[in-house]
Amino acid sequence: MHHIRLTAAVQNGDTVILPDAEAHYVAHVLRLHTDDVVAAFDGTGHEWHVRLTEVSHTTVRGRVMVTLTLPTAVSKPVILGQALPKNTKMDLIVEKCAELGVTTLVPLHTERTVVREVPGRTQVKLARWRRVAIAAARQCGRSMLLDVQHPQSLTDFCFHYGTAPVKIVCWEEEKKRSLRQVLALHADQSPVVVLIGPEGGLTDDEITIAQGHGFLPTSLGPHILRMETAAIAVASIIRYSLGELEPQGPHA
Repeated sequence: MHHIRLTAAVQNGDTVILPDAEAHYVAHVLRLHTDDVVAAFDGTGHEWHVRLTEVSHTTVRGRVMVTLTLPTAVSKPVILGQALPKNTKMDLIVEKCAELGVTTLVPLHTERTVVREVPGRTQVKLARWRRVAIAAARQCGRSMLLDVQHPQSLTDFCFHYGTAPVKIVCWEEEKKRSLRQVLALHADQSPVVVLIGPEGGLTDDEITIAQGHGFLPTSLGPHILRMETAAIAVASIIRYSLGELEPQGPHA
């Protein structure tokens, strides 16, 4: 069943008018017709089955048939602070983190970040990343939407999440503490906050700042990973460690 996004909660029997972007997707991409049924989600874990009652070039309406009671889509929040990469690599990071159930992604400015904010362009990029997150959730059937926040400094990020019980900073110079060990020690705590640096790595001063807010320097193994690879690997490892890559059906 195709997934679409609604911007507000609805009830059984309600008539809904799809937002412009979703209407275009239904009418011109999926090419659905009247009486087709779609799964609608609002990005906060709610989902409904909606039967389409009108599909035109400009308007798509439907009626809510079923309200689904879903299990919690993510048992433990995962917050990723990701240094801004060059070019369009953030699009890939957003897409894969959305697919893997990361709950919040915060783009970060660090000392070695090459990308700098340009007035007017930041909002354009942020809007694109949020569209990518919506498309990823829609494609893989997630009812929870990745929250892509406005870029901020590493210091602000560390301060804001300083009270979280599990805080990890991925650092290539760490030789003893592994991600597996940290997750095993804090298996019953949440949220999990992860900090990943830029192409050139975090500076010693930035590691000191992170440690000052309780972040644990953690190794991802003996090999240096690209930042986008590190983000995908960390999200996958965390979800696996939480048992959230297991079958979820009634016969699991």
